[in-house]
Amino acid sequence: MTPLFSGFVRNPGKVANAKDIDRRTYDSRQNQDYLKPEEVLECEKFRIQDTYGMTVTPELVEKDDGGRLIRKIISLEGILAQAGEIITSDQGREFVTPPDVVAQRDKSERERLAICTDWGNYSTSWLMRHRLGLRAVLMDLFAGVEVTGTEPVLQAVSVSHAVRLIAQFSKRNAPHIKGILNLTIPLDESPMWILGQYLEQLGLSTESRRPVEDGKRVRYYSLNTEDVVFAQQVLQYRQKQREEREIKRQEEQERHAAYAATMQAQYGIEVDRPSSNLPSTPPANKDGSNNWGGMDGQQNLSNQWWDRVKYYARLAIERLEHGIDSVKELLSTLTSDQRWGVILEFEEVSPEKFTQLVSDAPQWVEWMG
Repeated sequence: MTPLFSGFVRNPGKVANAKDIDRRTYDSRQNQDYLKPEEVLECEKFRIQDTYGMTVTPELVEKDDGGRLIRKIISLEGILAQAGEIITSDQGREFVTPPDVVAQRDKSERERLAICTDWGNYSTSWLMRHRLGLRAVLMDLFAGVEVTGTEPVLQAVSVSHAVRLIAQFSKRNAPHIKGILNLTIPLDESPMWILGQYLEQLGLSTESRRPVEDGKRVRYYSLNTEDVVFAQQVLQYRQKQREEREIKRQEEQERHAAYAATMQAQYGIEVDRPSSNLPSTPPANKDGSNNWGGMDGQQNLSNQWWDRVKYYARLAIERLEHGIDSVKELLSTLTSDQRWGVILEFEEVSPEKFTQLVSDAPQWVEWMG
């Protein structure tokens, strides 16, 4: 979910104290040319709560940094995920495919921004971090392993040695890293400094301690505990949202299958699967409900289809009071599968008015074609 404008940390207290709104209200405002200042605050509050799954406080608003932090955590999520399969080309070269969570992000952006040619290319950024070997280092760091910045020890400790290899790879491929990750790698910087730059791009930082060993002070680095706890909470929330979305997707498939079977049995009509080329979500219901979502604000397409059908069914019921022609005009603006969905929902929600519709327009089946 994209913030209304970046850098919205000038008044975190006002954002945290703004009125709560639901998703429909938020979505409907995205298409408006102008929002009142209080509406901007309300939308920003919704975005932050929806993004992190946490109570919105001034501290969280400031930490979010106008949406910059969640983009870093999403990159962290991608590099922590298990890589996809290995594909071998005709020339014998092996290529690693990105995790599904990364590939789906690229796919959804291309579907959402069909006429755009300047997409994010998240798979390319993931591949660079994968080639750097960041995942193995991150897994050790998340497990509590410490890294020492002292050169004599660096080669003796496996994770510290991995950090040094990352630094060497980074310096050899500095132009590519600049082009892909937009990160400048000075040739004279230490391995820990370079690692710190990569961690910062993932919403993480390090903390250190300096115990005395053999009469000498040795500096050990580990991940900042607060960063780790926060990132894990957000990643767990995003995983939960994915699981819930998958359950809803399966339920919607079952509902659509049942609906198609009903249409076939009652009217002898075969109903296609809901189309993925759908318009935007219909206007908001003024019921004050909080329909919190998640996962960058992207709703399941099948769920959108049913929400739209229900919305149009309510419109059809209301329009019946103005005459049959008004209902026919509404149905003429819909696709065939949407029209049948509206009729089914109409009959289920208001059987008495549906009887009136059939009585007043016995030719209604011809409208469905």
